[in-house]
Amino acid sequence: MTGRSEGRAERALPVPPVIRSRRELAERGVTFPAADVAPTRLPITPGGATYQMAQSLAWLDDRHFAVGRWDGSLSVFAYTSSQPYAGSLITKAANSPAFQGVRTVVPVSDRSFATSNDDRSLALWSSPGGTWSDLRLTGTFAYPPSLGVATGGRTVTTGNRTVVIGHTSGHLSVWRHLTGPNRLEFVRSVDLRNPEPVNPWGLHDIHAVEVLDGRDGTDRVITGSEDGYVCVVEVPSGEVLSRTVYNPDAQRGINDLNVRGDSLLVANCSVGADDHNLWYYTVDRGTWGIVLRDRARLVADADRPQVFNFNTVWGAYSGGPCWFASTEEGALWMGTADTGIDVLGYQEVTSPLGSALGWNDAPGRLVMVAHDLYEFDT
Repeated sequence: MTGRSEGRAERALPVPPVIRSRRELAERGVTFPAADVAPTRLPITPGGATYQMAQSLAWLDDRHFAVGRWDGSLSVFAYTSSQPYAGSLITKAANSPAFQGVRTVVPVSDRSFATSNDDRSLALWSSPGGTWSDLRLTGTFAYPPSLGVATGGRTVTTGNRTVVIGHTSGHLSVWRHLTGPNRLEFVRSVDLRNPEPVNPWGLHDIHAVEVLDGRDGTDRVITGSEDGYVCVVEVPSGEVLSRTVYNPDAQRGINDLNVRGDSLLVANCSVGADDHNLWYYTVDRGTWGIVLRDRARLVADADRPQVFNFNTVWGAYSGGPCWFASTEEGALWMGTADTGIDVLGYQEVTSPLGSALGWNDAPGRLVMVAHDLYEFDT
């Protein structure tokens, strides 16, 4: 990482990426569409802001899912049959033990999940009865502070249960999940930093970790980072099998990725009229690299200087397999991907800034959470 990047990374504020990106474009003189009514400059000085929008979402079972937010709140919801004016109901509410934003939620077993806590520990939560209404903090589990806050993760359930966590530093941590008592045990960390980050702040946050199908009996995960790297890592050994910059011309890093078999979707922020914010690859199991199949620009208003794609998930509907994506414009996009990307369209769902998505196969249920929460049956 260059000296310039290090300096800018140290000064980066803990704000949602979409807002950080807008500020950087504004500093370069890029203008955003004006509001219908010009605001009045009041004689007050800004002191700070609390962001309540969702950061992370994960299904815990076929009916319950957990949502972590920037304000440090953690909520477990019960999915209900979709109705025009009734949706998911809250089952349990809590907060990060460190009173910091909940940047990732990682299901660990059928009665427990882990969340980010601070820059040196994970929080482990459990539901003894399995209903989630009895949710309790099992404990916090330490790791080296140099790794930074947890920003993404998954549990590999084949063989010994292994929990894999991405961090703000660009490192991946590998953990064992043990029972009797229920606990996490740190195993090792793996350096996945791109020495030439694609973003202008020198950030390395690993926002996405997905499990690759271990059809040969070996477990592997694939990661997506703010610095532009897509990496394939064998676990629990930590051997790095490949490192690929998803787009050599990228101006922003990876916000999310999702894998189905060997098919990979990558979500990012498009900057300018010629950029794209959804990328479709296949994983080459011979080299463990990724091969570009297609790309798309999910943008409703072509005049916007940037459009974040926050989350993308593989799903299904009556017509077969599909994908969903949520963008900065408050839109939910849907399409298919075979030889290439086919965009079926979008609908306006919520306010701008973006939403977290969660898909559940059994049955086909999609949840979209920004400030409000929306559920869809497919």
